[in-house]
Amino acid sequence: MSGPLPYLSPVEHAWDQLKRQMPSCHSVHDLELAVQDLWTHLPQDNIRCLINSMPDRVAACIAAGGGPTRY
Repeated sequence: MSGPLPYLSPVEHAWDQLKRQMPSCHSVHDLELAVQDLWTHLPQDNIRCLINSMPDRVAACIAAGGGPTRY
């Protein structure tokens, strides 16, 4: 396999969910508070779905020979 290895971590998808909800912040302190609040209130069902998708993610990665997948 050549090129970069696929990054399978579901936490990247959790961060993506947070970024889409992120309010405009005017200071590092505001940003820190916003991230902490959003992370605390991230629905556990979302996290559970990401974790439960790991076998399918790994299978898709193997089927794609390490290339791009739908995840």
